[in-house]
Amino acid sequence: MHFVFYLGVLTGTFYSVHSLTQIEDEAPYLVYLRSHFNPCVGVLIKSNWVLAPSHCYLPNLKVMLGNFKVRVRDGTEQIISPIQIIRYWNFSHSNPQDDLMLIKLSKPAEFNPKVQPIPLATSDVRPGTMCLLSGLDWSQSNNGRHPDLRQNLEAPVMTDKDCQKTEQGKMHRNSLCVKFVKVFSRIFGEVAVATVICKNKLQGIEVGHFMGGDVGIYTNVYKYIHWIEDITKEK
Repeated sequence: MHFVFYLGVLTGTFYSVHSLTQIEDEAPYLVYLRSHFNPCVGVLIKSNWVLAPSHCYLPNLKVMLGNFKVRVRDGTEQIISPIQIIRYWNFSHSNPQDDLMLIKLSKPAEFNPKVQPIPLATSDVRPGTMCLLSGLDWSQSNNGRHPDLRQNLEAPVMTDKDCQKTEQGKMHRNSLCVKFVKVFSRIFGEVAVATVICKNKLQGIEVGHFMGGDVGIYTNVYKYIHWIEDITKEK
């Protein structure tokens, strides 16, 4: 399958597939959930655990870490099969709340400069805070199905009141909204802005029906800390 993308310029540091210059940003916590279906992004939170949206529960799933470029290898590449997938108990496709799942890897990831876990949020983030949106994109030379480029951009967190006023936010609880600098319209755009990182901690992860526009809707990871820690703690 060949994907076609439409991207509005967001900031001077975020490069689209049509940019003259593409620089891979640092985001070693990002993992690519590879399958035969739509692209999905997860986050490495421990050496053997990945946090991802529950709608990414796909057949023949493989967890890819490190370098994602097919034509350029640097020794950081890792492909690990999941041994266990635990979806949040209240998730439903018809009512996409609680869009989280935990993936236990069949073996621990080996840490290197492109494979590192990220701490989870320890509190709610204050509105107006500038956070980092990290995701995956397609490089100029990549005409394939799978993204190969880490990209970051900054965006401010919205108030809950303003979030609930938007088309994206009013249907969600435990949500986190960010305001894109400019209008963002793209097929599978959620892959490019998949996570919200505030003060070097994972604050949000994308939900499963990106609607475009200038608002991003995310699951507020802090609301699920007890569930995550209870499952991933060492037995």
